[in-house]
Amino acid sequence: MASDNLTDILFCPDRGECSELALVLSAQAIPSEVRWDGRFWVLSVPADSVARAGDELKAYVAETRRTGSSRPAAAPVQGNPWPGITVYAAAIIVMALMAPEMHLGVDWLAAGRMDGGRMLAGEWWRPVTALTLHADAGHVLGNLFFGGIFAFSVSRYFGGGFGWLVIVLSGALGNVANGFLSGADHRSIGASTAVFAALGLLSAYLWRRGFPSDASRRERLAPVVAGIGLLAFTGTGGVDTDIGAHLLGFLVGFGAGLLIARTGVPVARYAQVVSAAVVSGAIVVAWVAAVTFHA
Repeated sequence: MASDNLTDILFCPDRGECSELALVLSAQAIPSEVRWDGRFWVLSVPADSVARAGDELKAYVAETRRTGSSRPAAAPVQGNPWPGITVYAAAIIVMALMAPEMHLGVDWLAAGRMDGGRMLAGEWWRPVTALTLHADAGHVLGNLFFGGIFAFSVSRYFGGGFGWLVIVLSGALGNVANGFLSGADHRSIGASTAVFAALGLLSAYLWRRGFPSDASRRERLAPVVAGIGLLAFTGTGGVDTDIGAHLLGFLVGFGAGLLIARTGVPVARYAQVVSAAVVSGAIVVAWVAAVTFHA
């Protein structure tokens, strides 16, 4: 936060980008401030001007796209991705240590794994809790590595709160779809459904918003081709690989990325904070339900 009456709305990798957007706001009589926070250039506006500033910046981006400006259509960097990555890594490691044993008298694996039959019978929490469980150290390390890479990039564009909210929601929906399609006997665990949802999000969003409006079709399709290539390379190997979960996670994430590219990313800081609280709360509530109601 800049000063008591200002709200940070954008984090830019270079001063020129923030300064240009500040001029756009100035032309609409919206006061703003550009400052360096040690990592990024930050554009701030009065708290009561956040909504109007967001509308003006969206309109400016839309206009530059329509007129064929050479400026990228993608939204500026939204913030620092490291807090979300740290929380993700901590949650995965803690659950990896707790799940193999009956810690606190709970069979964490049985209570939280994805089980198609139990999900269809009403155990709604399983598509979420399964994202935090892993089979062994290799499984954990793989999802920490690839999940960290993909989520870092998603957070740079979507923000550390909203980005993780969409990643987890897309991963959970991918598990739901996999449960319906794979049948009542299907069981799975792992964050990889959300990891590939993050890859799908990134591929779709960069396809629609990551290039100048006059870019060639080949340039625009590059993120999609890269995403499919990574899915094929990292998501289909190993005898225990749940290919369906990886593919469905990617497809759900891709659809979400297309939707967000059309509607826009929340720029207000409070939206990122609320999103972070919602996704954290959802995971906690899911595990409370799992421990409480699992028989």
